[in-house]
Amino acid sequence: MNKKEALKIYHEHIEKIKAYDLVLATADFDSSTIAPKKGNAYRNKMMSIVQGEAFPIQTDPVLVEAIDYLNGIKLDEKMSREISLAKKNLEEILRFTKEEVMEYALVQMNANDAWLEAKQKKDYSIFEPHLLKLIELTKQRTLKKKPDANVYDTLLDDYEEGMNMKKYDAFFKLIRKELVPLIKKVSKKQDFIDDSFICKYYPVEKQERFSKDLKKYLGFDPSWGYMGVSEHPFTNAFSRNDVRITTSYEEHNVISSIYSIIHETGHAFYEHQLDPAYDRLIELSGMSSGMHESQSRFLENYLGKRESFFTKLYPKLQKLFPENLKDVSLEDFSKAANVSKCSLIRTDADELTYPIHILIRYEIEKMIFNDEIDLHDLPKIWNQKYKDYLGLDVPDDASGILQDIHWSLAYFGYFPTYALGSAIGAQIFHQMSKDMDVDESLSKGDFKALTDYLKDHIQKYGNLYDYDRILQIATGEPFDPHYYTDYLKEKYQKLYEL
Repeated sequence: MNKKEALKIYHEHIEKIKAYDLVLATADFDSSTIAPKKGNAYRNKMMSIVQGEAFPIQTDPVLVEAIDYLNGIKLDEKMSREISLAKKNLEEILRFTKEEVMEYALVQMNANDAWLEAKQKKDYSIFEPHLLKLIELTKQRTLKKKPDANVYDTLLDDYEEGMNMKKYDAFFKLIRKELVPLIKKVSKKQDFIDDSFICKYYPVEKQERFSKDLKKYLGFDPSWGYMGVSEHPFTNAFSRNDVRITTSYEEHNVISSIYSIIHETGHAFYEHQLDPAYDRLIELSGMSSGMHESQSRFLENYLGKRESFFTKLYPKLQKLFPENLKDVSLEDFSKAANVSKCSLIRTDADELTYPIHILIRYEIEKMIFNDEIDLHDLPKIWNQKYKDYLGLDVPDDASGILQDIHWSLAYFGYFPTYALGSAIGAQIFHQMSKDMDVDESLSKGDFKALTDYLKDHIQKYGNLYDYDRILQIATGEPFDPHYYTDYLKEKYQKLYEL
């Protein structure tokens, strides 16, 4: 085998794997949006079979030989990283059988269906047996991948290369030290900002009309992007030019769908603005979760929570809802959108309390995978942590342990990347603010200037480098979480005149 032959084999196999991925992604998107629920069991079974059919291609001895060969010769930077990651993933995949892959896929899909039913009925007992089975299978699979490593460290590294409990412990220690005292001070001034108009009645059909203006402003172009509706907002990239997002609408929270759309559009732009050279690759187009969340949280908070963001949009929102907003100024609307209050639902949490929601999940996951708790006590532990950290009583399972979709998909280790991504975003925003006038671009409606900046400094690299290297390229410094805590302290001390 020579280099040319090995590369040909690699690209041919990757193209086939991507074809299966496209089929599965399409079925998954439909399942979460438009597919009839009575068809779930049949559809899940068929999707698990498709995953099983992809397995022989992923583990084809010819592909294994090609990757081994390419891993031992000199390649350009992009292909060297691609093959290095492919080698690592291949070594893990080869530890499993086709039947094990199919079983795990089916358990995940059935768990997701059970989670949705449980959330709608506010009954954790419907979901519990599925969750416990997923946890056990995840432990077994993780130990198969890395027998000598701590299970949770492996899971954390899966979602953000190089991260582990030691690093996250230090990160969240800083969060607790710097933000918890500020949260307590802000909590004492709950009537300082009027946000009552946010929770008035906003008909969904009118919110949907505003979403069209919002997507246009953001540059979420229908030529490459599509938006649907689901129980839990998400982004699914079929290819660089076929990126699909979802949102959900709340009739008594007008900003909920607005910020979920902005958040998911941040994910969408990361997928869309990848280097086109990655179209034939698979590893470099699979960005880390921390970097992905840095871009979604960046659009949602560092741009979307600024008053200038709504300069062009707010008059349209007022026109749609004059009964609620005609006497509310842009300044007052912006302040209301940034109100901080301890709340139960992570996806609707403000910037200041948001990392505490992630801290709670991180601490619970650590206990799960270090075998420190009786898993039947998970709802009690969840509820107690919300009481301890945020002073809240959880009224039902849907507002508590069932609120997030992630565990039903076996995304254990993913949650910490939300806080990490938020912190990465703060550092990027600090540099962006030095390089350009952010508020001027927003006020003029020139959002493209901002997404172009993110493309040139962050997104075009995909998974070519880890998050710390990308940050050093973009900002000239390694990751520093103090940018995040300093940003939040400065913002909320000013907002609440502390």
